[in-house]
Amino acid sequence: MKLIERVRGFLRAAFNSVVPSDTAWHGAAAGVYLLGTTIVGLLFATYFLQDFAIQKLPAYFVWVGASILIGLAVLLSAVLIMRIPVVYRVALAIFAPFLVMSVFPGGEVNSVVSGLALILIASMAGAGIAVIRKDGYRPKKQKVTLAVLAFGVAALLVGLYVIFSDIDPANPILDDYVLEDRTLDLPNPGLTGDYGIFTLTYGSGEDRRRAEFGADVDVVARKVDGTKLIDNWDGLSGWLRTSYWGFDVAELPLQARVWMPAGDGPFPLVLVVHGNHGMEDFSDPGYDYLGELFASRGIILASVDENFINSSISSLVEIWEDRPGLKEENDARGWLLLEHLAQWRDWNNEPGHRFSNKVDMERVALIGHSRGGEAVGAAAAFNALDRYPDDATVDFDFGFNLRGVIAIAPVYGQYQPRERPTPVRDVNYFTIHGDMDGDVQSFEGMAQYSRVTFSGEDYRFRSGLYVVGANHGQFNTSWGNKDTGLFRAWALDLGRIMDGEAQRDVARVYFSAFLEIVLNDRYEYLPIFKDARYAANWLPDTFFINQFSDSGESVITSFEEDIDPATMPGGRIDAANVSKWYETGNELKYDELDSHSLVVAWDKEFSDETAWLAFTLDNPFSGDTLITSISAIDIGTMPDDWEPDEEKDASANENDEEDEPLDWTIELVDTYGNRAALPLSHDSGLYPLVNAIPRRAGFLDSTEPTEILFRRFEISLGDFAATNPDFAPSSIVELRFVFDRSEKGAIIIDDISVSNPD
Repeated sequence: MKLIERVRGFLRAAFNSVVPSDTAWHGAAAGVYLLGTTIVGLLFATYFLQDFAIQKLPAYFVWVGASILIGLAVLLSAVLIMRIPVVYRVALAIFAPFLVMSVFPGGEVNSVVSGLALILIASMAGAGIAVIRKDGYRPKKQKVTLAVLAFGVAALLVGLYVIFSDIDPANPILDDYVLEDRTLDLPNPGLTGDYGIFTLTYGSGEDRRRAEFGADVDVVARKVDGTKLIDNWDGLSGWLRTSYWGFDVAELPLQARVWMPAGDGPFPLVLVVHGNHGMEDFSDPGYDYLGELFASRGIILASVDENFINSSISSLVEIWEDRPGLKEENDARGWLLLEHLAQWRDWNNEPGHRFSNKVDMERVALIGHSRGGEAVGAAAAFNALDRYPDDATVDFDFGFNLRGVIAIAPVYGQYQPRERPTPVRDVNYFTIHGDMDGDVQSFEGMAQYSRVTFSGEDYRFRSGLYVVGANHGQFNTSWGNKDTGLFRAWALDLGRIMDGEAQRDVARVYFSAFLEIVLNDRYEYLPIFKDARYAANWLPDTFFINQFSDSGESVITSFEEDIDPATMPGGRIDAANVSKWYETGNELKYDELDSHSLVVAWDKEFSDETAWLAFTLDNPFSGDTLITSISAIDIGTMPDDWEPDEEKDASANENDEEDEPLDWTIELVDTYGNRAALPLSHDSGLYPLVNAIPRRAGFLDSTEPTEILFRRFEISLGDFAATNPDFAPSSIVELRFVFDRSEKGAIIIDDISVSNPD
């Protein structure tokens, strides 16, 4: 019995030594109070005090109050759970976390875990400090307390170090990359032109928030009714929105700031529209650099005000909504652009008006950023319709000669007409995105790109540009380099973002060149949309990925005809010694594309024989240039059921080529059996997928670091012919990829085509 009592006494003493005292618990509570009040204060300073409006206060109290109520509900639940028999509590403890994570998977778990860890650290630190402060420093009796305090401080320091310390390069292969100079012998389209410029505004004349659209407006414009295109401008959040602006959804103003060339005109007209941002922090002034450039080059730019349909913290008064605030408003953003064009058309046709005969309404283009980038696609689709797709009682009377749209870091799929992707037909399309985009972390402009189609005889093109180092906000001078709210901007890796002016230089060059082509028929600038090297002297020195196709190309195969990977229109596909070979649908991080591709992988470990892939046609093809759209793909180069040889694997790892551009031989065969071959690197090697990591630590991002981005490769058929005088480039029957220049690799081919002579 004495032994048992001693054991019990030892266990009791051990338990008491690790259980915090009341003083420690009070200290722990103080730590949590300090952490909580600090965050509540920061929240108020960053989200509510900035651009303060009285309409924001209800949302603040709802947000904080709802959080407190949730905490009290958790506390009540804990009290009630303690009244449940132990056998049931144990069952909940074992299976509840598993069930919750299985039913509700996703990035939210990281947030919960991080929050709980932070509270635990604050509790430990507060408990230790409180005990030492009350009882003094007594090492013998406070070993456990000191250990807990040390652990808490150490964990905090380690966490901060992990997040803020230097990070390995995301793309080591690009560290020393230099953009090869093939600059066109043309004037830089991003430089100021010869026209003088002047600025003005148009708007309702009644704007209570902005004098430039209110009392100081230069031209009064009409209002439009968006009732049938915008949902959720109602309830308490709708009342707060109306209270802030002084108008509701039935009286939306047409407002913009305008940069005009000095002269008689008529001049082409371009509208640019911002995306979603805090509605109280006005976004339309942020395209001044484009207005000054375009106007100096003879183009009118109107930066459209759609701040009144942007998000607002005040919407959080309806915190029970899945998405508080306006809903289904991206189509309205596009519709408003067309209403602006209609207003310009009326002014242009009105004798004696300030804008009478100033505008060439046959030369019109649109630019949109973020949600505005999706809106310009919707506007292009609506422009060809007589009725609103979602409500045919709404008449459309647009039909403008819309020559092109530019989508800057756009979202996609937030609006779907009749639950279908938005089609864009017979409109030139250009989209741009950056790998450091901390807001829209997928190149969603390529989803719209895949749904741009051409018909008829007029020449049109579509193009995409991916810019390493570019972020979301720096395309707008008022948004800056922080793509998240200031409260969360600490998580962004700002060191990897390119200089703001350098990023806007990319916009100046590409947007201006696009407009020169589509508005002024300056097709000599077209090569830069196929390959950034043709604009090297005009651009910052970074890595670009160009995608391009046009109505003048003849497609050899696009892998869309059937589900058989061995067939192609008018021919067949063969392969040998490859480790993988199959067709697949194309996807972005967030979206599926309307296209399919061919995947092929090879590895010398799989086969010592040279791998090859051949496209054989029943009838010969000819053209001016061979074109392929290809990307690396991260799938591994060995079959999924491969059983590795450890010795070979170790040797292979010593000579790993994953961080080297892939290369292989492209071989053409004519109808007479003559062959001509050039390496892919005659154009460029194929670089690995870009790791897009806009935040400091991987766990802070909820998306995969890479996605498939096809790069356009072009090799002149004349260059092939130069390697073999007997080769007939006008009569090609076979195209062969011979994987003889890289030991292993995995690629995905989007399409193969030839361009026809001009």
